[in-house]
Amino acid sequence: MTIPLSFHTGLLSDMPTADAVRMIRDHGYELVELNAEILPWGPAHIGLGTPASELAELARLGPYSALCIHHRDFGATESDRCDAALAWTEAMMDRAIDLGIDIVHVIPGEKADYAALLNSLAIGVETAKRKNLTFALEPIVGRIIGTADGARAAIDAAPGLKINFDPSHLHPMGDDVTRAAETLFAEIAHVHLKDVTGTPENFAFVPLGEGEIDLAAMVRVLVGNGYGGAVSIEHESHWFAGDKRSPTQVLKDCRNYFDQILNMASAEMAS
Repeated sequence: MTIPLSFHTGLLSDMPTADAVRMIRDHGYELVELNAEILPWGPAHIGLGTPASELAELARLGPYSALCIHHRDFGATESDRCDAALAWTEAMMDRAIDLGIDIVHVIPGEKADYAALLNSLAIGVETAKRKNLTFALEPIVGRIIGTADGARAAIDAAPGLKINFDPSHLHPMGDDVTRAAETLFAEIAHVHLKDVTGTPENFAFVPLGEGEIDLAAMVRVLVGNGYGGAVSIEHESHWFAGDKRSPTQVLKDCRNYFDQILNMASAEMAS
């Protein structure tokens, strides 16, 4: 079985967006995940101010697995901040359409109110539906929704909501990642491949295969259930764990790691 591999552009935040996309594709990735989130180490690659000419160039460089439209105020306690985040989210959906992207994903805001967050998710689902987009939530370690159970409750409250499944956030919160992949499988629209160590109070995103997650077992669940979406590597260990490898080496190593665990999963399914 083949699962297309993507790479999140956040690692390459210091590069022009088109150059980052070309670099990822040159290293054998079938897809690219474009980042619209301001990161601790660098700016977003896509925003409301991205010129139409740049969007057109990027559209030609696709395809893309998803647009990451994480906003710190999504579901915020203060109604004005919550509304502003929703307006920004809808505007960024239009950027996804410009780029030929059909999956967008959000996160619970830093100071989210649970009722406001669920309402925002329901609005996001309906807005995305009108635009023929898939709208997904990524549970986040330490946030108001950070577990598989929390994701399931959000799905129940906002029918049509999908999940961007990131094991590195679920594991520190106490979830068995393999079991979570099984229970949430029907709602998984996009997958992050990222490893982690620690607890919600003291965690670190580490290089693939060096953390506490059995990523191979997770991929076996995806393969075994016939997952048809993309797996996107979100590399953040340079920031969280002092990873000194060059971006070129990271891209090579991550491609090789994924191929190895996917081949293992496929072989086990065939035996």
